[in-house]
Amino acid sequence: MISWLHLTYKMPRNPSSPRVKIWRKLKSLGAFHLHDAIWLLPNNAYTFEQFQWLTVEIKDLGGEATMWESQLLFGLSDEEVSQLFIEQINESYIELLKNLDGENIDLVSLSKKYQRIKKIDYFKSPLEIKVREKITQQRSDLK
Repeated sequence: MISWLHLTYKMPRNPSSPRVKIWRKLKSLGAFHLHDAIWLLPNNAYTFEQFQWLTVEIKDLGGEATMWESQLLFGLSDEEVSQLFIEQINESYIELLKNLDGENIDLVSLSKKYQRIKKIDYFKSPLEIKVREKITQQRSDLK
């Protein structure tokens, strides 16, 4: 059974920049937008710490935030939620693969992007291997 972290928050409407800042951080963590202002991550040391910091930041920006730890009981299964995370991360991997197939690519930049994506690939998408192989191939083609 997987342990999950939920972050719920509410931010003032104006100004909008703090809301956008929090949204971007949630996206960069690979959090899954479960419902309204409820975001979900698998519970590990890294995600726990990141949600803790984000909870504090939301409060510092004038919002309200609560972080929960939970386990699924009814409704979606752990496997189904894990698959939602994989589908979400696959969008980033597919975009990266398209960029790697382009001409005059910036392999350094794309490799850094790959590392950022891999860091939030909590459930090991099969596309990660394809991206890694493509980057390796591109590097060998440059030699």
